[in-house]
Amino acid sequence: MSKSKKAAKRKRDEKAESAVTKRKRDNPLTPLSLSPASDGTEQTASASLTTVVSEEELELTVDTLRTLAEYPAIIKSKGCRDLRAAVYDFRQSCNTGTNTAIGDANLTAKISASLVDGKYTDALVHLAEMRIRNEAPKLGALCRWVRDLDVTEYPRTNSQLELLRVLDAVLRVTGTMDKLPGVLPSTPTEPIALQPFWDLRDTSRTPLTIQESVLDGSIFKICPEGVKEKFRVLESTSGPERKPPNLHDAVLYLSEDDAVPLAAAAPAITYHHHPVVPNLSLMKDVLSPEECRSIIAATETVGFLPDAPIRDDGSETSVLAHNVYWMIDQAFHDKLWSRVEPFLPSQVDGRKARSINRRFRVYRYVPGAEYRCHFDGAWPPSGINAMTGKYMWDASPADAKQSSLFTFLVYLNDEFEGGETTFFTPSPVEGVMNAHPVHPTQGAIALFPHGESKGALLHEGTGVRSGAKYIIRTDVEYDVDAK
Repeated sequence: MSKSKKAAKRKRDEKAESAVTKRKRDNPLTPLSLSPASDGTEQTASASLTTVVSEEELELTVDTLRTLAEYPAIIKSKGCRDLRAAVYDFRQSCNTGTNTAIGDANLTAKISASLVDGKYTDALVHLAEMRIRNEAPKLGALCRWVRDLDVTEYPRTNSQLELLRVLDAVLRVTGTMDKLPGVLPSTPTEPIALQPFWDLRDTSRTPLTIQESVLDGSIFKICPEGVKEKFRVLESTSGPERKPPNLHDAVLYLSEDDAVPLAAAAPAITYHHHPVVPNLSLMKDVLSPEECRSIIAATETVGFLPDAPIRDDGSETSVLAHNVYWMIDQAFHDKLWSRVEPFLPSQVDGRKARSINRRFRVYRYVPGAEYRCHFDGAWPPSGINAMTGKYMWDASPADAKQSSLFTFLVYLNDEFEGGETTFFTPSPVEGVMNAHPVHPTQGAIALFPHGESKGALLHEGTGVRSGAKYIIRTDVEYDVDAK
């Protein structure tokens, strides 16, 4: 071996040894956590790539493989036998989804595998077969497929166009179709056909400038004295412990009775069905403008926290809306429930309506924040343990379990630009989705089904272009068992 080659090898060995030594020094006694894999074996459940290998080790491996790739004859030599075996194992592991679905006749598993591996043609074939069989995936699988596609409407690159067409095929297995044929796309290659906006705002009303009043502090004049002290921390979850892990902690507050008062007399509420999207409705004027401002002022006083989920490799995903997680007091719940109960389905397939989920997720969207396409999951009714005073994720009676069937989306303001709640449904044309934007209406509540894959509505929080959007997401609870 020449001197130059020996020097290069010695330099690589020193670099590798340094990287390994550094990792052992930085993480001397931190074993990787293990969790069961789908085949029953154990697999690593590391939070990020750097807990497995260091950046230096990864860089050195990439450099080595690229260098050897320039010399095919050397790769075939006996000295590279172990390397070839390791590369083969690595390549097999890259096909994570395909490996887990081998020999599995379950279409859901095959679709999941194809999406994980980016084999979108295979996914389309399996989705078509699912429709022919009149099968439907479970909601968990449906939500996972949408996350794996990770679709954003813009920019529409060629890869985005492909993902959108797969998403259309996913939607078609839910059985949700428009009531009427929609507007066709402007070109045959366009996978999204924008439909007319559904805007029920009162144009005669002068909109309140919420963001300006927050920035100049004038909105806080309407807060009851000492409102911040009427919110106590009920539960706090550190960012790494959240699911999925997050860069920021989650804090859940509990309010005292009437910390944010609602008027005893209910406004004149009106109920409206969306003209095209099935099972989507809007209850107008559930909250008065003053009550909406009071909620915004109180939550701004408590303080909104950022929300930035972390991918498995440690990178940050899209920045979501800032939030206040609010366990509403019983007095607030009871007044709001009395207003909306007459407009809600009293029962669904024998399952009776019981309450609103008291766990409110209050969100503030500004330009740059986004909420990508997703299906909403079901929640049990959260509550407080009467003996310990601690938070209960599921407070339904042990012998009469409850779970939500409808998303309950409260619009607290509407004077911003953009920020529509956009619903996606399959159009009459294969490969094309209809997009139905619903403009928020202050004091109104959007209601639509969730918790089951059949009839679930795919939607997104379309980006705010200017101003700030305030909404509350919670749920309507029903008996789990029909009575």
